[in-house]
Amino acid sequence: MRRLSFLKVLLLFALLPASSKLCAQHKVQAVFNTRNFLLNGEKPYVETYLMVRGNTVRYRKIQNGKYQSEVEVMLAISKGGKGIFADRYTLLSPETDDSLGRSFNFIDQQRIPLDTGAYQIELAVSDLVAGTPPVNAQDSLHILQTDAVAFSGIQLVESYTKPEKPGKLTKGGFDLVPHLVDYYAPEENQLIFYTEIYNTLANLGSGQRYLVRYMIEDQQGTTLEHYSGFKRYTASEVGILMHEFNIERLPSGNYQLIVEARNHENILLAKGKQAFYRSNPGMQISLDDVSKANILGSFAENIRSKDTLADYIKGLHAISSHQEKTFASNLISTGDLQMMQQFFFTFWQNRNPADPGAAWLKYHIELQKVNKQFSTSIRRGYDTDRGRVYLQYGAPDNRVVSQHEPSAYPYEIWQYYKIGRQSNRRFVFYNPDLVTNDYTLIHSDALGEIMNDQWQLLLVKRDSQTNDIDATSPAGHFGTQIQQNYQSPR
Repeated sequence: MRRLSFLKVLLLFALLPASSKLCAQHKVQAVFNTRNFLLNGEKPYVETYLMVRGNTVRYRKIQNGKYQSEVEVMLAISKGGKGIFADRYTLLSPETDDSLGRSFNFIDQQRIPLDTGAYQIELAVSDLVAGTPPVNAQDSLHILQTDAVAFSGIQLVESYTKPEKPGKLTKGGFDLVPHLVDYYAPEENQLIFYTEIYNTLANLGSGQRYLVRYMIEDQQGTTLEHYSGFKRYTASEVGILMHEFNIERLPSGNYQLIVEARNHENILLAKGKQAFYRSNPGMQISLDDVSKANILGSFAENIRSKDTLADYIKGLHAISSHQEKTFASNLISTGDLQMMQQFFFTFWQNRNPADPGAAWLKYHIELQKVNKQFSTSIRRGYDTDRGRVYLQYGAPDNRVVSQHEPSAYPYEIWQYYKIGRQSNRRFVFYNPDLVTNDYTLIHSDALGEIMNDQWQLLLVKRDSQTNDIDATSPAGHFGTQIQQNYQSPR
């Protein structure tokens, strides 16, 4: 029996604000995504989802006096250079009363049978009414094989309805409108997901029961209170799970949606996960809520030194939300020991309601490592760039330390195999003063981090000057291994 493990393909075509130059030129903006499933638990297929932003295309008047957009879609899938699937079709927008920019988005979904293997996807989207050149994108898709219990891809769902008759959006008895981006805006208060469970009948046997748990975890891998549940199943060819979380009070941050299948002995059979980001600036920290925290006999109450507690709170900066950072800064300036204790307790209770003290102790171990290794004569380790990155993302999988390379300042390159939904991300730090232990982050390809295409020039700036403003790498430096260390850290 074959099973598809999904590789998310998220292609952004000029996904820019509506006021951008590209919009003025009527360049279509769209999002493309895929999820993998098995038909009747046996035959693999990929679902493709395309969303076009209605305010980035032009509209023409049609026979009934209304207006409509026409978008041409060209989709090709190849394997080992050989074409497997190709389609070219016109996607029509909903009809509208005028030709002004639309605030709605319109979607298309296709189901394509594919065998196991590695594929390349090519997509071209063009606005037929505007007559502009197509926007092109490419990505890869992997379909794996296993006989073990497994989950399909986790599909995030915008909305669902009970159909009168099945259509291309129908799965599990519902028409599922896909939520194509893993970003939830402040006004979105529901997270709906759909997934399927395969191979339980073959592995567990007829009539055997199993349990599926679903939960939301924070960046530290802690299951959030009020964001978990379970459902019992009897082994079958295909099990279906659809659930809806209310995320109205979920703070801003990166999260993982986790699904697990376990047998009657609580042994893990399969696991699936889907990363997402929640933006919720309205979830402010309440002074009233903090002041009500009961810290009697807690780990927080046992920290009675104001200076020590202030230092611990500052050490939380790397894993704090913007609101928590602001609240903590203001709180430290007041010097109110009890409120500081209550905030510290609340911070860890929010991350591990079952055992906030254990969560703090686990983090404290890493904090001590950071302070020991990265502190300078004037800065604590957590206040340095290396310390912040370590605490926020964990220890790097590979770390290059170069202190005596000809012509180059001392530098470090950190590689992470996985950061949330990102793969193979790097951080480059350097020490231009040659004296202190304070390395500055000058480049990273991780989302939200500083990116500098000329970072290599910074590393050799003391011995190399260039007037070429477009240069990105130094030339003629004997013995330099900068590029090699970046491409293959070890």
